[in-house]
Amino acid sequence: MPLTAQQIVTLACQDARCPSFTAQAGQLLNSILSDLCQTYDFEVCRTTFNFSFNNALPIGTPGRGTGTGPYELPNDYLRMRINDFFYTIMGVPYFLVPLDLEEYDSLVQTAGFNDFPRRYATDLSPLSDHSPWSSGFGPGFGPLHANPLLYVWPPASGSYPATMRYYRQMPDIATPETAALVPWFPNQSYLLRELAGRLMGLTDDERMAAYMGSDEDQTPNGSGVLLKRYLKLEGDRTSRAQTVKLDRRYFGSSDWSKLRNTKLVGW
Repeated sequence: MPLTAQQIVTLACQDARCPSFTAQAGQLLNSILSDLCQTYDFEVCRTTFNFSFNNALPIGTPGRGTGTGPYELPNDYLRMRINDFFYTIMGVPYFLVPLDLEEYDSLVQTAGFNDFPRRYATDLSPLSDHSPWSSGFGPGFGPLHANPLLYVWPPASGSYPATMRYYRQMPDIATPETAALVPWFPNQSYLLRELAGRLMGLTDDERMAAYMGSDEDQTPNGSGVLLKRYLKLEGDRTSRAQTVKLDRRYFGSSDWSKLRNTKLVGW
């Protein structure tokens, strides 16, 4: 039977010999879960977001074609993997290649230029206002954005349905010290050990290093060791071969090639 957040807090406080630190333990438990989301890509944190490109509203920056963006992403968005973002036209999927914002800014964009999107960039800065956008972008758009933003290139030439699978920031547990909810992270041995170790940091307990150690030989039961063991088998990819993927901006025939032709003389 999985332990609830309240039970994890209680057991960790007893292990750290500070049974009255339940409020602090609840805050630390949420901090541990948040750190896991931001540091590792767990499949349990992966979800799907569906939207459509919009080439009708003037949502591009001045001087750019409509359909470029910004498109608002969910506020729990953290990151995507390669080939996690695609749109479909008559049932055929088209995958976009990610760019950095600096590279995206170097692309040629003029008013009236629309095509099938092949690239995208994300802006994760909160309340971003990097461009002189004006209000009136339609529902959900304005000069300031609390959510991460998405840009595509070339600007979309139609309202194509898009699918995005992304890793999200899992929500905090409300008052973990009294909550009957089971934390989303399945390895509860790690949560117990890590939480007890962090509580020992508050009480200046010398056992903290042993509880939070990551050396298999010196601290075989340390939280770092337990996490390493879990990460080795996390996910559902053990039955499939791992392949090396080349950047489609420079390799392959799906886009223009930028490689020099080394078989010709005179270049």
